[in-house]
Amino acid sequence: MSTYPGQTAGPTNAARIGRWIIPAIPFGWTWVPDFGIQKQAEGVIPSNVYLREDQLLAGNQLLLYVQAQITMMKRTFLEPVIAGPAPRQFPEAAEAAMLMLKHQAMHQVTVFQVQHYVRSGNWIGIATLTTLESELLKVRPDFDQFMKLLRIEPVPG
Repeated sequence: MSTYPGQTAGPTNAARIGRWIIPAIPFGWTWVPDFGIQKQAEGVIPSNVYLREDQLLAGNQLLLYVQAQITMMKRTFLEPVIAGPAPRQFPEAAEAAMLMLKHQAMHQVTVFQVQHYVRSGNWIGIATLTTLESELLKVRPDFDQFMKLLRIEPVPG
């Protein structure tokens, strides 16, 4: 795996988290095994991208899964502001969507999350950027670049 943008690893030496294939990470970010990537800045809570997986329990519609996630967010966060979902394209995926969430965390800081949901069969991949609202414009281009580099392992057969 390369830590430099545009310099990607081959399929055999790319990092993996489940079916996520991570060939490279943006400059200035750190690889966190079994989690994703993180960017530290002086005097600021680190920004991170968390990669995880889930399974559809019934049907094959991403929208139903995302709607269930929105319901959980509304129950979890005090006065969340939610935008989306908006359809996206992702290589090797049957469908993909993006959702944005803004909420107040402890210490009254505003946290911003950008979540990409990717469906392949009944597998769901979730890539979540979490950052302070004040850092969003600084880290969002890196996240967008990271999402362009990410791939998912095809289902065998």
